[in-house]
Amino acid sequence: MIDPALESQIANLAQSMGFVLYDIVWVKENEQNILRVSLTKPHDNPKHTIKPRPAISLDECALFSTALSPLLDVALEQSQAYHLEVSSPGLERTLKKPQHFAFSLGEEVGVTLKDKSTEGKNVIIEGLLCACDEESITLEGHTPIPLAQIKKVKTIFRF
Repeated sequence: MIDPALESQIANLAQSMGFVLYDIVWVKENEQNILRVSLTKPHDNPKHTIKPRPAISLDECALFSTALSPLLDVALEQSQAYHLEVSSPGLERTLKKPQHFAFSLGEEVGVTLKDKSTEGKNVIIEGLLCACDEESITLEGHTPIPLAQIKKVKTIFRF
């Protein structure tokens, strides 16, 4: 878990560079601690209508990584060794936080419900994410789905 004050500093740095902090998590892979920072760009449509947001480039991730490193060197001075990874959230990603839903308006998603079908199978609803709030999400052509009924939401990328 990252300190909320540090997360706020990282979000402010991202904003000052024209990015939006999508997510930040600590993970451990192959005995290595990794700090994963996911960035996106602000939506160029202020009403967040059905339109995908602009993509972030590899060069922009590298630029942010270079700017972020000195801040982390000071803030994480006492922590264990770690690797920093800065990337976009990806084409197919799990949506967990209310801000993730807001960032993904206009994208196709698959929603797995907590309740199973009468045959015991997962119920998955797919469609364009067209609205969200703190209590529910709405897919185009569907009634709102309360967050309490959702097991998992993932964006879908079709070739």
